[in-house]
Amino acid sequence: MIRPVKMMQTARRLAAVALVAAALAARSARAQDAPLSPGPPRFRLFPEAVPPPSPKGPGGVPAPKPEKRFWMAAGELLGLEVVSWGFNRYVMGQDYAHISSETVRNNVQAGFAFDNDKFTTNQLGHAIGGSFYFNAPRSNGYSFWESAPFVLAGSYVWEMVFETQSPSLNDLVNTTFGGMVSGETAYRLSQMLLDDRARGGERVLRETAAALLNPTQLVTRLTTGDLWAARTERGDYLVPSGFVAETDVGWRHFVSSRRANPDQALVTLLARYGDPFERAVSRPFDSFEASVDVSMPSSAWLTHVEIRGLLGGWDLDPGSPGGRHVLGFFIDFDYTNNDTRIFSSQSFRFGLLSMRPLGKGVELRAEALGVVAPLVALQNDHTDESHGLVGRVYDYGPGAAVFTAIRIRRNELDLATLTYSVFWTHTSNGIARNSSIQSFRAEARAPVAGPLAVGGSWSWGKRISTYDEFDTFRTDATQWRAFVSWMFR
Repeated sequence: MIRPVKMMQTARRLAAVALVAAALAARSARAQDAPLSPGPPRFRLFPEAVPPPSPKGPGGVPAPKPEKRFWMAAGELLGLEVVSWGFNRYVMGQDYAHISSETVRNNVQAGFAFDNDKFTTNQLGHAIGGSFYFNAPRSNGYSFWESAPFVLAGSYVWEMVFETQSPSLNDLVNTTFGGMVSGETAYRLSQMLLDDRARGGERVLRETAAALLNPTQLVTRLTTGDLWAARTERGDYLVPSGFVAETDVGWRHFVSSRRANPDQALVTLLARYGDPFERAVSRPFDSFEASVDVSMPSSAWLTHVEIRGLLGGWDLDPGSPGGRHVLGFFIDFDYTNNDTRIFSSQSFRFGLLSMRPLGKGVELRAEALGVVAPLVALQNDHTDESHGLVGRVYDYGPGAAVFTAIRIRRNELDLATLTYSVFWTHTSNGIARNSSIQSFRAEARAPVAGPLAVGGSWSWGKRISTYDEFDTFRTDATQWRAFVSWMFR
């Protein structure tokens, strides 16, 4: 897969293509004779939230399914791989891109093993690459679950054919699961932006923003002509039952840490799409949360990415007019790379979600979840020895966890939040034997005026790692945060 720096270069080129394509789309849309439909009284980048469409149309007749374009989806997927390989081979001159029939045969015979690439490449770069694979079928009429085999197939073919390095098991897992999570998130957010009624500068803005979120979808829209199509209706695009975005800007201070810059500027972006307690939520990712942390100065500017998408839910009290209790099944992508913890996982969560109205728009929400992680990456404490044995400073293995949270929410603002989790991992490839990670966070927010709020949080974490050849290692870190917050909805 293209390495992260090269992926950013590629993304900038795609952004330029998106700008040109969107400008052409706007020009073409203005030339269409389709009459404008009555629009909202003011510009809205995101549409008004509405419940997801019922699987049945008017009169109880099943709604028509979107057209599935297999050959277009497969062609886009193969094209992504060929372009990635060509970039590595002919532009960057990478040795691992000098492939032949012999290298393919060697890869098939060798089978899968763990690689020694950098943490960012393995845990973030492959998830981004997998999202491109995922959206080839997703933007061509396939559902979330139907798109998953395409990602697995694309990753398998890449590992076997387009690199001379031995096939990587961690790449296969991270590209597949990480691509499903980040790909569906990008698909849902880009769908909110698209509007076939838009013309001129608004159309340019929408198409460009959607293309930046979902470049593969841009290729599909270029091919089908949807990029410049002018219609009287918005289009058959997914819209959530509700949408909230928050931006926190502030500061954090590490009280105890082995390697932290103690004071850092911090920006957090949060998006809440849908609500697991909405009765209209019925499909994977009809509800999800995504958050991103950016901090400076730090060993890495992108310090945290987490996405949790609801795959399915079972209403335990469908007739209750008061509180709600739902059994939820989630898929989760977690990437943490800050000065106190280097950790990443692809996991599944299952458990109880509860919500009870307290009056005047205030809700008490709680959750208790079990977590199963097929693959966890966790930095160890003996970097020199780890480099010598496995060629990297972090270990791989499966994991399990329990997670609990309770929050008080008023008009979509979390006034108070308490979370606690404990994560256990067993090393399959690395130098540690077992590790446990405890995390606790307490946060409070106070509304100031309109969408503006102020807040602060305190969090604590503790890790214990055992080794066969070294003493047990214990480390803990505490941090404070203070921030101002702006909510978009």
